[in-house]
Amino acid sequence: MNSNTNTHKILIVGAGSKTAQALVRLIKAETPWEIVLVSSTVKEYRQNNGMSYYPLDYSQPKELKNIFLKELPTVVINTAAMTNVDKCETEHKAAWEANVTLVEYIARMCKITDAHLIHFSTDYIFDGAKGLYSETDIPNPISYYGKTKLASENSCKVSTVPHTIIRTNVVYGFSIYNTKDFVEWVLTNLEAGEPFTVVTDQISNPTFTDDIALAIIKIIKKKREGTYNIGGADWLSRFDFAKVIASVFHFDEELIKPILTESLNQKAKRPLKGGLLTLKAQTDLQMNFATVKAGLSTLRHHKLMDAMEKERFGV
Repeated sequence: MNSNTNTHKILIVGAGSKTAQALVRLIKAETPWEIVLVSSTVKEYRQNNGMSYYPLDYSQPKELKNIFLKELPTVVINTAAMTNVDKCETEHKAAWEANVTLVEYIARMCKITDAHLIHFSTDYIFDGAKGLYSETDIPNPISYYGKTKLASENSCKVSTVPHTIIRTNVVYGFSIYNTKDFVEWVLTNLEAGEPFTVVTDQISNPTFTDDIALAIIKIIKKKREGTYNIGGADWLSRFDFAKVIASVFHFDEELIKPILTESLNQKAKRPLKGGLLTLKAQTDLQMNFATVKAGLSTLRHHKLMDAMEKERFGV
């Protein structure tokens, strides 16, 4: 891998994700690095000025190999995944191909091109019996999604390529593609003005994409390998998180009603006491993670600026 941080070429797989978009914004603002984008969902990348962009069907690995050999990235960041937990429970083959097979292939390509692989995982590799989890806690996934993400971590480890695993949970942030997440789901329900229920017994420390992007830039600059937990400063229930969302975006908090997870009868089991301890990232990467109020306030600002830009250009 090229040791000069000024000459990095960053290949991002899963360019349509919220995390990828936060990464693009920060890399372009803070570094001279080249960016190569690969996505299976976005046909045309709105931010692609000065960047190489490849739409790709991930089931065609030869196409991905051609991109690697043409671009020769020094760092590969994989944000692509099948993250619908209930869908993973019923579509095992698709989940395994997206979350494990693709990672194995990317790792092989990283070996050929001598690239550092940065891959994303989740607190769903744990059973949620105790939360918050450290990097050294023993995984025990209770859903098929969690099993595939643990397998993807192991794929990175056995590949022998230089790699960093980033574990996150309840990721939220600005998306120009209106990517669905918990925050967007809550906002949609609040805008509808009808009462809706949110679980009180699923606890996490929601992760702001801008924090993830900053942590990754530090990992690249410091050449860090191994596993890092990236999560927000607040450990709270989905119900309480929804209340903060309503407050920051000036909606009626009384629309949000409590419910327990077991009453939802979801296909996949959820870890209840999840979340991630971030002491390693705080000390080793000098990270200060956003509270949900601060993260949501920044998200609201991003949304307002985007709305103004669309209005100005008639989008």
